[in-house]
Amino acid sequence: MKSYLIGQLGKNKAIDDNPLNLEIILTEIYGVINQARDLIGGRAIILECAQDPKLIELYQSHGFTKIEMEPNHNGDVTMYTIIKEC
Repeated sequence: MKSYLIGQLGKNKAIDDNPLNLEIILTEIYGVINQARDLIGGRAIILECAQDPKLIELYQSHGFTKIEMEPNHNGDVTMYTIIKEC
C-alpha cells in the first residue's frame, strides 16, 4: 500500500508563546500530502512517536491509530491514519 511517512514532529518550546500546535502542523502536512496524492496516489500516513501515553493520546485525538507491534530500535511506536478525501 502506498503511504506517506511523516518525520519527527515537534514544537520549539524555547520560543515564548509559540502558537504552533499539532493541528496547525498536521494541516500543513496534509496540504502537501494531498498535492502528492493527486500525482502518485497513496492511502495512509505513518509516523513514529515516543512511547509517551500523552503523546500517543494526542495523536489518537487527531485520527491516528497505534499499530500493535514491538517498538522500534529507538523505543518509538508506530501510528497511522487513513487519508480522507479532500
